[in-house]
Amino acid sequence: MSTNDKYFIIVGVIICLVIACMSPFLASPDPDGLEKSAENVGVGETEAAVESPMPDYSIEGLDKIGEIAALAIGIIITLIVAYVVAMLLRRRNPPENSP
Repeated sequence: MSTNDKYFIIVGVIICLVIACMSPFLASPDPDGLEKSAENVGVGETEAAVESPMPDYSIEGLDKIGEIAALAIGIIITLIVAYVVAMLLRRRNPPENSP
């Protein structure tokens, strides 16, 4: 990986984290279209089969800081998974250049 590639990845991660820090302050507290439609029809929330580690994209008791932390943790986990998959799919021995 070249220095330019590493620089590009680092800048991309920083941009993602900045967006994650700003998004809780920009997001609407009103329900989205699907939730609003379900409320209008009278469909109640069903109990989840598995409890979410961070329900509503937040960490309980931390308000906006909890939302920022949840987003940052999600970004970091996604980057780690992508990196591991890329390393698994990478060729072990690159083909030799033949003249």
